[in-house]
Order: sequence, then C-alpha cells, then structure tokens
Amino acid sequence: MFGLFNKSKDKENEGNSQTFPEWYAELQESQQRWFAFLEKLEAKMEELAEAAIPELKQLLQEDEDIYKRTFHRVYSGVNGQLNNIREKARDTYEEKIDSIYYDLNSRISVLDKNHDLLSDFRSACSDRYNDFDDKYDYWRKQIDKTQERDLEIEYKKILDEFETIKDKFSCTQCGGNIKIEKIFLIETYISCPYCKTQNTFAPSTQGKNLQNIARELAEQRTVHLYEEFENENNKERELYHQRHELSLSKIHESDKKVLGEIQAKMDNLEEQRQFVIKNAPKLRQIYLRAMYDEWNKITPDLKEHNEKMYQNQLQSL
Repeated sequence: MFGLFNKSKDKENEGNSQTFPEWYAELQESQQRWFAFLEKLEAKMEELAEAAIPELKQLLQEDEDIYKRTFHRVYSGVNGQLNNIREKARDTYEEKIDSIYYDLNSRISVLDKNHDLLSDFRSACSDRYNDFDDKYDYWRKQIDKTQERDLEIEYKKILDEFETIKDKFSCTQCGGNIKIEKIFLIETYISCPYCKTQNTFAPSTQGKNLQNIARELAEQRTVHLYEEFENENNKERELYHQRHELSLSKIHESDKKVLGEIQAKMDNLEEQRQFVIKNAPKLRQIYLRAMYDEWNKITPDLKEHNEKMYQNQLQSL
C-alpha cells in the first residue's frame, strides 16, 4: 500500500507532554500519513481514468460487434482497477484509522479533557475519506459515460438501409417485385402478390440490431421524464432528513415560542414530504408510459410483449 503507515519512532510533539497527551503525536502522524495516502490514490485514479476514457470512447466507435464485447471487456477491466483503488482506501481506513480510534476510545473517558482531540482526529480523517469517495464517484461517472452511444445515429442508419432495400426484393419464383412494408427483426416469410410463393426475407445484421437498441433509444428519448421522477423521489429523503434535524434541535430547547416555530417548520416539511410520496409514483408512471410508447414506435412488432412488461411494472408501483 505505497509503503505508508509504517510505524515511525519520531516523536513530533516530544517536549509538549504538558500540553498534549503522549498519544497525540501518534494521532497526528496517522492523520498526516492518511492524507498523503489518499492523495496518492487520487492521483492514481485520475491517471487511470484520463488514460482509459479516450481509449474506451474510441473502442465503442470502432467495435463492429453489435454487442460491443471488446468494449465491455475493457470497460469492466477499468472499473475493476478503479474499484481496487477504492477498496485499498476502505481497508486502510479500517486498519489504520478506525483501529487507532477505537483502541484509544476504549481507554479514554468521554469526560477526559483530551477526548476532543480523538474526536477531531476521527472527524478530520472521515471528512478526508469522504472527499476521496467524491472523487471516486466523479471518475466512475466519467467512465460510465463512455458507454453512452448516439443511438439516434444508429437508428437513422437502420432507417436509411431500410429505404434502400425495401423496393429491391424480388420473388424467387416469378421475379415479381415484393415491397418490404416494414423493418423485420427476424427471418420472415413474405407472400408474393403475383404468384403467392412464400419468400424468405432475412434482415441484415444492422436491421436485426434494432431490437437490441430499441429500449435504450426509447429511454434516451424520455430521459427528461425519468430525471423528473428521480428528482421528486430524492426530495422525500431530503425532506425527511431536514425534518429529523429539526426534531433533534427540540431536545435541548425549552423556549415554547421557539419550540412552536420548530414544530411549524416540521409540519410544513412533513406536508411537502407526503405530497412527494404520492407524486413520485405518478411521475414514474408518466415516464414509463412515454418510454413504452416510444419503444412501440421503434419496434411495433414487439408492442404486445412490451405492453405486458409495462403492466407488470405498473403493478410494482
């Protein structure tokens, strides 16, 4: 783990024993090493992500496999390396920060005048850990974005191909022209309008791929509705925590006027929260209906199957 956290024999605060307890120097040293350790991990994350992101974007564009298996293999590898860095931070926090905190906390009374030094140490190390986690989340999201394909472009290619071939299919028996009325996802028998011979029409690889991108394309087209639902859904938790914090503030408050004002704010927050609880499922239903409508427009042959899925999702609301 980068050779950090080796026990040092230095006593940075030797000579200050009258001001600080003997264990304080160890806390300072551990905190400094923890901060330096996270800085190295953050630099490693940044280096990994900045090298991987352009490579992943290029792979996605150049991978001719409709399932993008080469891209996903590399993508999984990058995510694995990123997660390993995060696990190093977590394991080290437990081993080097939590362990020293709990050891000292078991021996130092909360009434001890120096207990605040221990609490401050843990808070500082925890806050620094949270900063690291925020950076991890940022890079993870940047890497996730490399999966985003411009499905409108892919869909347009499928439509353009359909326009090219729809009038060029001929009967194998009489040679009569057979107009392809729609995009087929699988091999299909088409009857000749002249001699009634059943002809097998096989869609191209690109045409078959339509069913693989249809849902994701529909989701991209309705993402604004999904975000409205997500924002409303997240409000419930935010309002709950705000109300909970006000509730805690009442514990040591004795002024009746102040207590009344706090209660009024709590009641207002609860009213907003109850509205959100009822409204969020409605917004999700609006999103689902719009998404499935788009999906049905893209692949109308799958409408019956899609509607069953839609009804199943409605029942889970």
